[in-house]
Amino acid sequence: MSYRETDDWYFGDYSGRLPGRSYSLLLNSVIITLFAQIALTTEPTFDSPSGQIFLSFTLNIIELFFISDYIGKLANSWAQMDYSLKGLVSSALSRYALIDLFVVLILLTNLFSNDSFVVIGVYIFKALISIYFSSFRLVLLRVRFIIFDSPAYTFFPLVLLSIVTYVMAFCVYLLERSNDSAHFGSIVRAFWFSIVTMTTIGYGDVTPTTSLGKVLAIMFGIVGIVCVALLTANILEANAKFNEIEPSGEI
Repeated sequence: MSYRETDDWYFGDYSGRLPGRSYSLLLNSVIITLFAQIALTTEPTFDSPSGQIFLSFTLNIIELFFISDYIGKLANSWAQMDYSLKGLVSSALSRYALIDLFVVLILLTNLFSNDSFVVIGVYIFKALISIYFSSFRLVLLRVRFIIFDSPAYTFFPLVLLSIVTYVMAFCVYLLERSNDSAHFGSIVRAFWFSIVTMTTIGYGDVTPTTSLGKVLAIMFGIVGIVCVALLTANILEANAKFNEIEPSGEI
């Protein structure tokens, strides 16, 4: 797969050619607008007639764009196969064409509400596919490399953090259960305080009352800082390794 550098507004196709850079930027902007539109549909402020008109108009524009995107890619794919009937069928039944068709059908039908898990899940999947087949795919390639290149090394601090978090929950449960059973009456309940402390978030909504419990929270908080720092360092190291191996971003 490669860009058509001579045409920044090339739609892309289902036979391997990526969209032009300008069109990729437009496509991802539309996807961002779509997620913003979904979020605004849950906002009571937009329940007014003018708000509903705005949301409906925005969704109609997005629908037209995705329909045009699907037809444009399908036409380009068909052109790559000399406009043969077999080429049209092959292009229409390719997996990415079917994904785009499914997204278009979701947009045009009312089988699911626009803020349902099904619809949002489809849109997120479409967004990831669109990002991967655009100039922004380097971001996904980088994330994939960081996660899968050396997961045992990169995410060892996360495993350690999980183990220590459980140990802390158990210890706090033993020390604080008689003083605050609502928050520390079981290991499961103590997990909230343990997670918040170990990840250094520290909401402050739940706190130990015994002196030993407070000392324990400080000690485990320091361990949490170390684990988070190690995880960050390992991710940065993997990111630097990605730059060394593939400076162009092509894997």
